[in-house]
Amino acid sequence: MATSWPIMERCGPPVGEADMAAFERQLDIALPDDYRRFLLEVNGGDPADANTRFSHYIINHLLSLADKDDDSNDLEARNRWVRRVLPHSDLLMIGNTDGGMILLAVRGSHRGEVWNLDTVDPRPDGSNPRVLWHDQRDMTKLADSFEEFVRMLKPLG
Repeated sequence: MATSWPIMERCGPPVGEADMAAFERQLDIALPDDYRRFLLEVNGGDPADANTRFSHYIINHLLSLADKDDDSNDLEARNRWVRRVLPHSDLLMIGNTDGGMILLAVRGSHRGEVWNLDTVDPRPDGSNPRVLWHDQRDMTKLADSFEEFVRMLKPLG
């Protein structure tokens, strides 16, 4: 079944099964099938204005595998950094927004779910409830799967 991935202004470099397998081995994860297909078919990039908004956030970039031109857009490089900041091995940063990070759960009972970590407007009074499965505040579940997340994207205006 073909998936209608978001239209991208700029896509990441083409990747193949060998690139995917090496990435999964390096992080000791198995990517959810829908996200794996997205990387193989589109490989991230900058979304077109037609599909850059979800909730009150705007997607700046969906990370790409093997994007050696820009470490800030490279899935592997960004996740090395994220592991130091957010050391939960069950979360993979897959994109960034004007208000934080888009994360994909790659392990455990939440595997496949897409989450947003708000790094701009965290509640200083601590009133955001902790997400119990990884004890992090300012996290919001966006979708049960990457494919569901893509379907909820809206135009910029």
